[in-house]
Amino acid sequence: MKTIIITGGNSGLGFETAKKVVGNPEYKVILACRNPEKAQKAKEQIVGETGNAHIEVMPLDTSSLVSVRAFAENFIASGEKSDVLVNNAGISSMGNTGTTEDGFELVFATNYLGHFLLTQLLLPHMTEEAAIFNVSSDMHNPPGGIDWPGAELLAHPKEDDRRKYAYSKLCMIYFTHELDRRLRENGSRITVNAFNPGFMASTNFSKGGGKARELVVKTTMPDRYGKLESSSDALAELITNDAYRGISGQYFDRSTNTAKSSALSYSRENAQELWEASMTYCDLA
Repeated sequence: MKTIIITGGNSGLGFETAKKVVGNPEYKVILACRNPEKAQKAKEQIVGETGNAHIEVMPLDTSSLVSVRAFAENFIASGEKSDVLVNNAGISSMGNTGTTEDGFELVFATNYLGHFLLTQLLLPHMTEEAAIFNVSSDMHNPPGGIDWPGAELLAHPKEDDRRKYAYSKLCMIYFTHELDRRLRENGSRITVNAFNPGFMASTNFSKGGGKARELVVKTTMPDRYGKLESSSDALAELITNDAYRGISGQYFDRSTNTAKSSALSYSRENAQELWEASMTYCDLA
């Protein structure tokens, strides 16, 4: 049986992907979620709809490095190895301000830094041909574009920046590219890719704008619109179909097809700078 960890698996993309994955009884899914009660309800719903009881709930708050370390310790203690890690949990910039208990900007920590640490801790406990999927967004390149301010200004900004969600998703792509380079240099067969689900009306990210915001995206930015059904289909296919296991360092765009991300996202200098800073922030350096 293959073990798949999905962070933020109790709703939206994570939930729908988990449900489709465990439609195959060969897979076990760990829902790594901040809210255990919501995760338990999600588990019960998935078991009821699929008949596959191989679903486990484990607490994980990616905004807290303490929580990330506790999750990793618990998973490692189980003696299991992860076949797939989906770094999916995230929050929008709307209404999410301030710093975490570790002193980092909240969106940066939740969407990126917690996943960076989680991946580093679990890498030695993955199967030889494991797959990692970092959920990003085409908003890593928002309308009007962005420049790279450096990791330190993202982790400890001098003022609130409305572009912080975009930066956090750019960080996920930089993380994907840099981890891929390091895995290849070490001769590892573990793969890592980024996945863009698109703007989806039925997720936590879009609830604040409702149908009005959905209509705006569909009419003004149709290239950024995504459907939960098709995006979760694609991610589940990437997870379960061995034909994709040899692909690494790529950006999948709302499907099982690779695409080009923004020009800025291919900067090796920025990716290395972010990696080194992240190692320090996570006390791994």
